[in-house]
Amino acid sequence: MIDYRIVALFVKAPIPGRVKTRLAKDIGDQAACSIYRTLVERVLQQIQASGLALVLFFDGDEAQVPDSWKQYARFCIQQQGADLGKRMAAAFSRLISDDVQQAVVIGSDIPGIDAAYLLQSFDLLKEYPLVLGPALDGGYCLIGFNQSHFTESVFQNIPWSTERVLELTLHAAAQAGLTVGLLPALRDIDTVEDLQYLNPAPE
Repeated sequence: MIDYRIVALFVKAPIPGRVKTRLAKDIGDQAACSIYRTLVERVLQQIQASGLALVLFFDGDEAQVPDSWKQYARFCIQQQGADLGKRMAAAFSRLISDDVQQAVVIGSDIPGIDAAYLLQSFDLLKEYPLVLGPALDGGYCLIGFNQSHFTESVFQNIPWSTERVLELTLHAAAQAGLTVGLLPALRDIDTVEDLQYLNPAPE
């Protein structure tokens, strides 16, 4: 029987040149890919520490997704959809069922997502139909729904990878009549400047 609370982690097959491409422009494809692997492994360990069930949604060839990642997951499912919004909507549609009462989707490049943050998101879902974890770049790193309030409308007409993603998602939620529980804002790792937050220099 699947758990009533599910974390869906979006990952890409760790192939140099296909992950962390903005970062790769400054440090090279191999180094950027190595950092991506580190980020994914960190969040997988935190999901495990939280005790929450994981479904891994992968982009690319499943054969290129490391077995060490798959072993953390109850299921591994290929992402479906032409853009990020359609992929997240499809993931929720797969997960939300009579058994799964709450589900959250998270990205894999946010070092601040730890076990406590994940558990806090589910606590908020006890009070709110929708929860969002803002990212400092104007997007979000976590989105979660209660089963009875899931709607694809919050994923529609959003200019992905822009600083308006969170703003327009909140507007779409309001249009759908959904109140939103907000988590603390976190930083994703996209640039050389962001790396200091992954491995801070000693004082």
